[in-house]
Amino acid sequence: MKVYNHRLKPKNKSHIQAFHTPWMTGINRRDFVKSSLAVSLLAGLVGCKPSVNESSSKANNEPLIKSSKDTVELGAYVFSDKQQQDLQAISMRLFPDDGDGPSADDLHFLTYLEWAMTDEQNVSDGDPEFIAKGIGWLNQFSNDDYGKDFKDLSTEVQDKLLTATAKSDAGERWMALLVYYLIEALALDPFYGGNPNQVGWNWLQHQGGFPHPVAGKTYRDFE
Repeated sequence: MKVYNHRLKPKNKSHIQAFHTPWMTGINRRDFVKSSLAVSLLAGLVGCKPSVNESSSKANNEPLIKSSKDTVELGAYVFSDKQQQDLQAISMRLFPDDGDGPSADDLHFLTYLEWAMTDEQNVSDGDPEFIAKGIGWLNQFSNDDYGKDFKDLSTEVQDKLLTATAKSDAGERWMALLVYYLIEALALDPFYGGNPNQVGWNWLQHQGGFPHPVAGKTYRDFE
């Protein structure tokens, strides 16, 4: 695997500002991910250094973080149990289990996100803090209008809240950042915690790079 030393994510994240609603308005999700800005993003991400209703797993009590001996080792979690539950509900509306490609849960998004939030550059960019603040903003919005946290609402109401959130500059940037990391979870090597069994690569009909990263030989080890 070739390792690059540049970052793909500019600090203002302006290159991902339109990523939050395309499939909600009719475009096929696979076509979206393989088109326009997403193509250049994925081409740079795969094998390179990354740069800023109730779910089924909650119902069957599966753990939200799915680490294994075949993936990067996670230390202390960045997000609390409550924040992880909120992020799962949010991400499952951005990449839902609707038959149009892998869902956020299928991609092990939370596992990847926890690891990505320990990257020194992502911490320096303020991504963990911004994501956590956005969860609080969304839950405040949800409680003000419906008297419940976002994760406890129906999927129809959740989608309405996300659409309304995206109309503010801060809300759009926050949702775009989440989708950015969803695409990283889909596109990067499974060793980094997302894309289990190459589910994202298979969906995109992409052949991953070789050799695959292993412990001690990830991009962070070459910085």
